[in-house]
Amino acid sequence: MNVTLQEPDELLSLQTEIRHLRNTIQALRDEMERVKFEKDEAVASAVSEANKEIQQLRATAMALRDQLEKLRFDKDEAVHNAVKDGRDEASQLHHTIQAVRDEIDQVKFRYEDRIEKMTREARDEAKQLHETIQALRDELEALRKK
Repeated sequence: MNVTLQEPDELLSLQTEIRHLRNTIQALRDEMERVKFEKDEAVASAVSEANKEIQQLRATAMALRDQLEKLRFDKDEAVHNAVKDGRDEASQLHHTIQAVRDEIDQVKFRYEDRIEKMTREARDEAKQLHETIQALRDELEALRKK
């Protein structure tokens, strides 16, 4: 490009403007690099924070899974123990019922024997009383005939 300059002041002015523009360009480049660096740092920081949060969330999820598993185990164990206790209690009740039945049978047999004995004694006494009555009647009849 062919430019003819008419005055030395104009040349100086243009050189000053060029220098000024170069300085502005350099300042803009420096500012752009600083902004890019800050942006990259902000992105890296955000990624780092996000990774930390992900790790914390994973740890929380794992802890909650472990706690849930423990609760399931405890619940299953409690159900198992309740069923076992119920079976044990039912077995004890069956034994108690059988013992009470056996005792009732023994009492029943004793009272049946006692009732049978009392009935037999009452019959024997009634028979004896009838015989005594008959003997007294016979004696009374014999006394009347005399």
